[in-house]
Amino acid sequence: MASRKRRYRKKKNNNAAIVVTMILLLIVTAAIALTAFLLINHKTFSDLAEGKAFDPVQETTEEESSAAEEPAEPEIPEDERYYFEDGQMHRGDLILVNADYPYDFDANANSDVVKIRDAKIIKCAMASEDFELSGSIMTSVQVMIEDCNEAIGYEDTGISSAYRSLEYQQKIYDETMEEYGKAYADKYVAKPGYSEHHTGLALDMGIYRFDGYVGTFSESNNAKWINNNCQLYGFVRRYKEDKISITGISNESWHFRYVGVPHATYMNEHNLCLEEYIEFLRTRTEDMPLVVACNNGSYKIWFTSDEYIREPENPFEVSGNNVDGYIITETLIA
Repeated sequence: MASRKRRYRKKKNNNAAIVVTMILLLIVTAAIALTAFLLINHKTFSDLAEGKAFDPVQETTEEESSAAEEPAEPEIPEDERYYFEDGQMHRGDLILVNADYPYDFDANANSDVVKIRDAKIIKCAMASEDFELSGSIMTSVQVMIEDCNEAIGYEDTGISSAYRSLEYQQKIYDETMEEYGKAYADKYVAKPGYSEHHTGLALDMGIYRFDGYVGTFSESNNAKWINNNCQLYGFVRRYKEDKISITGISNESWHFRYVGVPHATYMNEHNLCLEEYIEFLRTRTEDMPLVVACNNGSYKIWFTSDEYIREPENPFEVSGNNVDGYIITETLIA
């Protein structure tokens, strides 16, 4: 009987050992599984203590989601890059010069402003034989004046003001202020350093005849024709009556600014002053450019504030806006 009891106890002890072993195996297996889960989900035991480890959905940051959805653009190879030159942001046909953005004389130290009579391109009466303009626009000026004279039947379209140095603009401002007062001067004359005439791209038109006759331009047939057609030659009437609140300059029917044919065409069609156009172009990128068809071809126009771009395959020009970036104008080849 005692032997039978010992066998029973031994069997009972073996069963208990098996149960304990199974429990230990379950604990170890659970620990291994939990550790693997934490590693895969980048969790920690502190997360577990806070009740976070068993969240079945792995959270991703907004940046990670964006990066997953939008793969990074490939880097532009060095040999395909076009780097903007030092000071280029402050040079070009589209630089904005107004009361907020002065003309950068240092960046334009090598400008192509030359004496009009020495260039022997523009042949019209002028208020001074010493007038100067940018050499790049003289042909456009001459053709516009010739076409205007032919259209109206009088050869009296002339130039009353052109390029102005800093010193000359100071002289005009001081004389106007002395004669009419500061309020009048600020309304009609740009402060020295802030005048479009510094660029060599702006000119004031007048009525002149070689016999000495001088007429009023504003209400003339010349003014009407040039106002309606100046965009064909790359010019815009810079200061219009309905843009005074933007430009800060009173209505000037005689002041014209060269910006280039595609830009003048778009500005004229949409009644934009240069301030508005510069702002609008900031929305136009290389991938979403402005495309303009005009009398001399089609153009792709876009803006960037980067230090370089992928060099376009088409012929192109770059102008700074004198504010915060560069405007690229590509000629589209048919």
